[in-house]
Amino acid sequence: MNIPEEFGSYLLLKKLSEDALGETFRAAKVGARGMEQVVLLRVINGKGIDGAKVWQKVSGGAAIQQALRSPNIGSGADLNRVRNLPFVAYDYISGKNLATLFAQAERRMSPIPTDHALLIVERVALALAVASETKVQGERILHGFVVPHLVMISNEGEARLLGFEIGAGLREAFANGWRDPEVARYLAPEAAAGAPLSKADDSWSLGVILFELLTGESLPAPPPEGFAGIVDRTVLAHDGTPIAPPVADLIKRSLLPREQRVSDAVTWHKAISKLMIDGHFSPTTFNLAFFMHNLFREDIERESQEMQAEKKLDLRAPAPVPAAAPAAPVAGAGAAAARESAAAKTSPPPAARSESKGNPLLLPIAALVLLGLAGGGVWYWMRGRTPAPAPAAAPAQAAPAPAQPSVTPAQIQAQIDQLVQAQIQASESKIKQQYDDRLKLLQKQLEDSRKPSGSGASPAPAQSAPEPAPEPKPAASRPVEPTPVQAAPPPAPTPASEKAQPAAPEPAPVESAPAPAPAAPRVQTGDLVRPGPGVQTPKLVRLPQPNFPAAARRLNKAATVDVKVLVDERGKVLEAEQVGLRSGFGFDEAAVDVARRAVYSSATKDGVHVKMWTVLRVAFKP
Repeated sequence: MNIPEEFGSYLLLKKLSEDALGETFRAAKVGARGMEQVVLLRVINGKGIDGAKVWQKVSGGAAIQQALRSPNIGSGADLNRVRNLPFVAYDYISGKNLATLFAQAERRMSPIPTDHALLIVERVALALAVASETKVQGERILHGFVVPHLVMISNEGEARLLGFEIGAGLREAFANGWRDPEVARYLAPEAAAGAPLSKADDSWSLGVILFELLTGESLPAPPPEGFAGIVDRTVLAHDGTPIAPPVADLIKRSLLPREQRVSDAVTWHKAISKLMIDGHFSPTTFNLAFFMHNLFREDIERESQEMQAEKKLDLRAPAPVPAAAPAAPVAGAGAAAARESAAAKTSPPPAARSESKGNPLLLPIAALVLLGLAGGGVWYWMRGRTPAPAPAAAPAQAAPAPAQPSVTPAQIQAQIDQLVQAQIQASESKIKQQYDDRLKLLQKQLEDSRKPSGSGASPAPAQSAPEPAPEPKPAASRPVEPTPVQAAPPPAPTPASEKAQPAAPEPAPVESAPAPAPAAPRVQTGDLVRPGPGVQTPKLVRLPQPNFPAAARRLNKAATVDVKVLVDERGKVLEAEQVGLRSGFGFDEAAVDVARRAVYSSATKDGVHVKMWTVLRVAFKP
């Protein structure tokens, strides 16, 4: 589908992803007041899926949407179809689905840490447990189609499970021959066989997702002896160590035949909650959000700008165009009526005509009357003709009415592009302005610190003591100052010197004596300086041993990472940030960590200890 495009009562604003299940959009529900709601809209139009049959199975799913309310379940907003394409809409979630997270982590070579993996799967299990305790028409709500494409990880580190309304329809399509390797490995073997949905089916999906989160690898085809050996031989992607035995045991029990499997989502959630506590894992949504921002920083910033621009779109339905104003026809009709009235007045009434034939004395009188009436009619007619330009004003007033065409997709896209570009330029200008303001402030602080503390007082001569004496020297060193006119002895006869003649010989040396003080500026301890004359850069005294990332060690990787550090006047690192291209495998984080713990001898300028930025290169060799 195109963007933007009307889709039922929605306007598709941006295509977010496309996968085996279909397309996902950010969309707006448009009404008389404009954009009424922004939703995450998933259209079930994947290759090979029969939308009509899926709709027959899920058309009553709105009751499930109304019944399910949980922080870990997507809040359903709509379930409907357009052109035989079923779709489901949720309150908008800023984030990525788990399938996209898997792909980005592999692309960036940044494995998902164990704590994050456990947190994600625990929240999905909690969503399934809450649903299984909820009944609609006397039946417990089961999912039956838990795949990463229906697990959303928000930018705030929250995991939400979608698809309870459409799980049954997707499962039936899968049982009737629709197959896709993207989703097949996450579904219990019973789903492909067309067996009725069981509470234990979601336990299989949870086990497969946890295995992939921890190892970064897809679960292979089941060997004859089962998955136990595969789980025991696999190591964690993040640090290269074996999977903790309690976690490995939960995965293996999830991948057993249905009769031996973990019985339901409630039991599964209790098991993972217990092992997280006993294993001293400490997952937090904050850390998961930080991980998401590292992986999708550009996407998150772009989405924020796009949504700000979309809020400014005028999507209100155009007001009904009023009927054309009848002012012009009425004015024309009035003029015609006036002319007809004048014409009627110019012709004598029938009685007068008959009388004029019988009485010759009346002829002159009738002629005078006719002339008077004719003159009056011409005057009246001309008076009616005089405001003739008025009818032209009526169309001009009615012109704005048809100037409200319906908003076309191309116009909306142009508005979005224009607003996003304006937002980007505004952000860049704001950042540049902040940088310039900060730079000016630092320069002013530096200049203020160089000025004498009093009115010319004692500290300045003490600092400039090595330059004692000759008066011509200061005058020559400051050609831009106006004071050399007073300091030079020859111009005594000038009017200015005549006014000050009694004291003229003495003020000249007094005036010139403190002049050298501001000419010898000095930095203060702790000033931030840049490389230049008289500056000694910080020297590295001690660099702690960096922690070599376990994943990189397992893969025998090496890297060199540059870290920009701010060293204060005591040689302590105040700030550290990685610069240049990222190396991945945990090298960048390890380099920043060791840079923060490094010890320097501070930079100096003219012998004064100051702050200064420098670059530390950290080499990792296996």
